[in-house]
Amino acid sequence: MTAKVERRSPGPDVDELIALLGRTTDPQMIEQAADELNAARDRRAIRPLLMHLGDRQVQDDPDVEDAVCHALISLGVMCSTGNLSFSLRPRRVLPDDVVETIRDLAAVIPWRYFGTAHN
Repeated sequence: MTAKVERRSPGPDVDELIALLGRTTDPQMIEQAADELNAARDRRAIRPLLMHLGDRQVQDDPDVEDAVCHALISLGVMCSTGNLSFSLRPRRVLPDDVVETIRDLAAVIPWRYFGTAHN
């Protein structure tokens, strides 16, 4: 007797999610992609997530901001000091490549995220 195994179709892979972030301005799509990237914890998502931090769609919707920031928290780039209070982690604890990415994108990352990190 052979056991029947039900197979679920896998969700989008990290490359697809990163590509989606690169082309979408839809807040629900950004939130969904960020949530899935949060679960994936793939460092390749750092740049596209940081690029979206300053987007109006992210800044105007606390749920979208929360999803993007929590994905960055899971990647060790940000920390939270409370409800919707996010900041980039101190430079000294970030890998050099992440520091360089933040430098490259500093013009699009809102200054409020450069506040003092407590974690």
